[in-house]
Amino acid sequence: MLRTICSIMLWCVLSCANAVASDLSAYVNLLKQARAEYFAGHFPAAENSLIAALRVLEPGDRRERATVLGELGDVYANEDELPKAERAYGESLAIYKELADRDQNIRFLQRLGGVYSMERRDDDALRLLKQALKLTKNNPAGAADVLNTIGVAYYRQGNANKAAKFFNDALRIVSASGIQFDSGGLLNNLGNVYQERHRYAEAEDVLKRALKLIEDEVGPSHPDLTFTLTSLGILYTASGRYTEAENQYQRALTILEQDKLHFDTRIARVLHGLSITYAKAGRKSEAETMLAQAADHARRNLAGHAEMADIVDQYSASLKQQGKSKEAEELRVEARRSRVINGLVIAAH
Repeated sequence: MLRTICSIMLWCVLSCANAVASDLSAYVNLLKQARAEYFAGHFPAAENSLIAALRVLEPGDRRERATVLGELGDVYANEDELPKAERAYGESLAIYKELADRDQNIRFLQRLGGVYSMERRDDDALRLLKQALKLTKNNPAGAADVLNTIGVAYYRQGNANKAAKFFNDALRIVSASGIQFDSGGLLNNLGNVYQERHRYAEAEDVLKRALKLIEDEVGPSHPDLTFTLTSLGILYTASGRYTEAENQYQRALTILEQDKLHFDTRIARVLHGLSITYAKAGRKSEAETMLAQAADHARRNLAGHAEMADIVDQYSASLKQQGKSKEAEELRVEARRSRVINGLVIAAH
C-alpha cells in the first residue's frame, strides 16, 4: 500500500515537472518566433506570438512578464497602436520599478515618453524623459536613446534648435563610447532638422547615410525604411526635385502596402506627402486624388493620432475650395471632435 502511494506521488511530481518543462519550451519557442517576426517587420505575427507567450508564462515570473510586455509595446508602437503601446510599456515599467532595475527603468521611461510625444502629450513626454535622463549615469546607450527621444519630442513641438542639440549630444555619446546604436534612426532625425533649417545639401547627405545604414541592417523592403524614404520625399519636394520626391514616396508605399491593414496611419502620411508633391509640381488632379485617399486612411485612425486630424482638416479645406461645402463642414467637425476626445483642444466646463 505504501509503495503504491509513493508511486502515485512520484508520478504526480514527474507529471508536474514535465508540464513545467513543456510550458518553458513553448514559451522559449514563442519568444524566439516573435523576435524573428519583429526583426523581419512582420508585426502582426510578432504580436500574436508575444500574446501567446504571455499566456504560457507562470503568473509569478514578473521579470519575464515585463520582458514580453516591453517587446509587445514595441510591436504596438510600430503599428501606431499607441494606447496599446502605452498600456504595455506602463505595465512593464511598473514591474521594473518593483524590481529596482535601473537600466530597464531608463528603457521604459524612454519608451513611454516616446509614446506620449507621439500622442502630443508634450509635458508628460518631457517629464518622463527627463526622469530617465537622470538615471543614465554610466549607461551611454541609455543616455543616447533618451537624448534622441527628447530631441524628437522637441522637434514635434516645432523647436528644431533644441531638437538639434539633443540629437548632436546623442551622436557625441555614441561616437565617444563606441556603443552599438541605431545610428540610422538618429541620422534620420538630424537630417529632418537640417531640412527644417533649409540646409538641403547637408540634409540629403545625412538622410542618404541613414537610409544606407538601415537598409544594410534590415534589407530593402523593411517597414523601417519608410521613415527615411518619407523624409527624403519631404526634402526633395522642398527643394523642387519633384520626380525624386515621388520616387521616394512610391517606394515607401510599395513597402507599406504589403500589409495595408497594419500600416494605415503610415500610408496616410505617405499619401499626404505625395499629394503635397503633386500640388507643388502643378499636378492638381493627382494631388486631390492623393489627398482624398490619405483622408480616407486618416479617418479610420483619428483616435490618438493628431496628424490624422490634420490630414482630414486639409482635405476638408480642399473640398470647400471645390465648392463641396456640406461635405467639407462634416469633415471639419469630425476632425475637431477627435481633437477634443484626444485632449488636444480644451473643452469649456
